[in-house]
Amino acid sequence: MATPSRNMDRRAERTRQLLRQAFIEVAQEKGLTAASIQEIAERANVSRGTFYAHYADKYALIDALAREEFQRSVSAMFSLTSPWNRKTLHLLIQTVLEYFKSVYQRHRLSRDIASIIERATHEELYELLLTWLKQGRNEEIRSRVPTETMVQVMSWASTTLVVSRKQILLKLASKRIALVLTAKDRLLSLGL
Repeated sequence: MATPSRNMDRRAERTRQLLRQAFIEVAQEKGLTAASIQEIAERANVSRGTFYAHYADKYALIDALAREEFQRSVSAMFSLTSPWNRKTLHLLIQTVLEYFKSVYQRHRLSRDIASIIERATHEELYELLLTWLKQGRNEEIRSRVPTETMVQVMSWASTTLVVSRKQILLKLASKRIALVLTAKDRLLSLGL
């Protein structure tokens, strides 16, 4: 028999799923910025209070949706058990660029919504790279260059390209990341 907390967790997840689906439907009909919390709640068949019990506002919901979609995009391409090398990094960059291309093609994003999606994606990318690098690094390297520093540089280099240009340029992104990796190799060779 399931415990009460497990049932509550399932109900809460089901409610969040209903809210996410309702938001997607309302946003497709009216646009992201025009979608109101009242309309989302009505479409999900819940009260506004229930909406606010799960999300602070519609921007928090957009953030959650962006993170979920980005995670799905990444997990469809490879797993964290994939070897850490330039080929895998190139695939990751390609996945990030394809994700942004898909988002920008499907939605006419206002500046505030675009920044929410870009920030959420950057944070998810940072966590992914951090987890990935920590799994594959040996003690000698770990003591020289903090993993967090390398991940911050790589994640910003990947997302800044897309955000600043609003164009998907895989060759330019690859060159930028190659530059970052070369700088990382140089730091390691200097013992920094």
